[in-house]
Amino acid sequence: MSTLASSRALKFRWINGQCFEFRLNNGKTLITDPWYQGGGELASKCPPGFTTEDLEGGDYIFLNHGHGDHTANIQEVYDRFHSTVICHSAIAMEVARCFHVPLTSIYPVDYEGTYYFDGFILETHHGTHHAQPSDYQKTIERFSSRSDFPGSPELNAMGGVFNMNFILTTDQGMRIAFIGGNDDGMLKRMTGKNKPNIVIRNKMASSKVKTGVAEAFADWFAQSDIQLLVPMHYETWLTDDPEFAAKVNDDMNRIMEEKGAAGRVAPMVRGKWYTLDLAINEA
Repeated sequence: MSTLASSRALKFRWINGQCFEFRLNNGKTLITDPWYQGGGELASKCPPGFTTEDLEGGDYIFLNHGHGDHTANIQEVYDRFHSTVICHSAIAMEVARCFHVPLTSIYPVDYEGTYYFDGFILETHHGTHHAQPSDYQKTIERFSSRSDFPGSPELNAMGGVFNMNFILTTDQGMRIAFIGGNDDGMLKRMTGKNKPNIVIRNKMASSKVKTGVAEAFADWFAQSDIQLLVPMHYETWLTDDPEFAAKVNDDMNRIMEEKGAAGRVAPMVRGKWYTLDLAINEA
């Protein structure tokens, strides 16, 4: 199959967890939920050898929420690139305090907002974290005892409360949805003129859940009727059970084909660059 014409919307790669690096056509770079290095348990789930020096840029940092496996490397990214840190207004001051980010480099946003940046438009949406049944005091105690989780116990506790999904529209009109937890109404939001071309989504439940994973994810994806899906935050499976991780992705595409759905799953190799293009190919 040969390509008649192709137009690039952006270059991007999955690094770890919910950490992506998006490089827009105008050269601006967005880093989401920066975590690729850490200590203790976090270190065991990171891509070997990847450091802040391997990032191409970091004009913007976006935080889905405040857990340590989403914030671990904010300090390093900010120190190198002097980034603008985009986060929910409720956690903005604690992010600035914990990671020594100047207050004027924090860009607080709220749910159901539209924000205009150099190279893209950001639409923010309410998100919810997968269930974590501990009450406030037990949550604070749990994070107080985890020296490998960066940020304060309070910021980590707020990670279970304030979660923010987004849809990014490039200057060329390509729309990318980023969903970090439960659906929380995203299927209803992503319809008609609001439909994205590609969705990047966390798995449907905790990494500990390994039954019916492909079926649940494919059912949701088929309902969305979106063209492409990139799964994320399954680094635990890649580390502990890579055969299971590969099977989930293969099974999702098989189920999508059985359903007669057009969408397909595109699992990424961590750290490898890809382009998102609009192309005309010979049939």
